[in-house]
Amino acid sequence: MRPILLAAVLSLAVLAGHGARADGKAAQACAAKLPKDAQTIFGATLPQLAPGADLRDVITATTRQLVMDGKIDRGKARPSAMSAAKCLRLAGS
Repeated sequence: MRPILLAAVLSLAVLAGHGARADGKAAQACAAKLPKDAQTIFGATLPQLAPGADLRDVITATTRQLVMDGKIDRGKARPSAMSAAKCLRLAGS
């Protein structure tokens, strides 16, 4: 039972440390200034950012799916993803 408790405490410490570095308010303020498609990418990607996740892979997969679903313009996908990435880095840093 003790190893499980230790693992739980360590997990919480890691998550707390990650959250302490993240700047959610700055990320949201940044996202508010983005164009519509970039805001859509930001909003769809943010909940998927787990500790250790590769930001580029998550944004790429999310953006691709948003294009396929017709939620963002294909021609604006790449520059919108790059703009959203700047704000997402604030959320996950």
